[in-house]
Amino acid sequence: MIPEAVMRELRYIEVYSARKIRNLRVGAYTSPLRGPGFDFDEHQPYRPGDDVRRIDWNVTARMNAPYVRHTHAEREMNVMIAVDVSRSMELGSSAHSKKEVMTFITASLLFSAVADQINAGFMAFADRVLLFAPPRRTRAAAWSVLERCWALAPRPGRTALLPAIRHLTSALKRTSVIFIVSDFMTNEDLFGTRDLAMLAARHDVIAIVPEDPAESALPAGSGYVTMRDLESGRRAAVALTSRTRAAFTVAAGERRADLARAFHRVPVDAAFVRTDQNPVEPVLSLFARRTRT
Repeated sequence: MIPEAVMRELRYIEVYSARKIRNLRVGAYTSPLRGPGFDFDEHQPYRPGDDVRRIDWNVTARMNAPYVRHTHAEREMNVMIAVDVSRSMELGSSAHSKKEVMTFITASLLFSAVADQINAGFMAFADRVLLFAPPRRTRAAAWSVLERCWALAPRPGRTALLPAIRHLTSALKRTSVIFIVSDFMTNEDLFGTRDLAMLAARHDVIAIVPEDPAESALPAGSGYVTMRDLESGRRAAVALTSRTRAAFTVAAGERRADLARAFHRVPVDAAFVRTDQNPVEPVLSLFARRTRT
């Protein structure tokens, strides 16, 4: 069951996201294709073979010649949200854990899709795909997804993104916007294979990476601190010296930069979201940048 403090935040996000995210990227859009629909494209002179039911009689009367009204084809856009529920997402050294931030991001995307009448699906994965819910567009379905996401217990073992990516490639027949919410901490050669590139070639893929402050800097103080890998259980004692602090910060920065470059090469848009900051704003900024390009 979702804790009350998290529920309060989710209720706020339901209202906030509908106002802020709507029509930035996950929103209503007009198809570039012509076909049956309601959004007007243009008038053209009638040609033999045109559907006579599409003759615009008002324009025909003004122009004294038959004209056909063309519209944009209606196409439904699907959104798929794939979230990482592995043990590494349990880390939380600030106001929220990565799992909570992942839940907030998922909620903002689901509620935005509901507000814009878009089908939204959901997938949870760890070392394998744990849950797959096909796209739907009801508010009740969005809350059901959040409840099921929160209830999933972290599984032992390493995060594996490739099985999730391959599942999305085979399961999604309609072109979709896919959000992958994960810290991307895996031993796989994710960017050395063609799987992610193949998914990105067929769909619009966006990576959202929750980051905890403990992953980029060692804690204050002196002496030693014991660190534990949440997925493998391996422990290590780390000296809290200026040298180890600098080495830790540099290594964390290099990993983040390498990940950003790898996303760019695929290409996949990415947003890095810190757990000690507003989890929705980096996603909003990404959407705003995409609308200007």
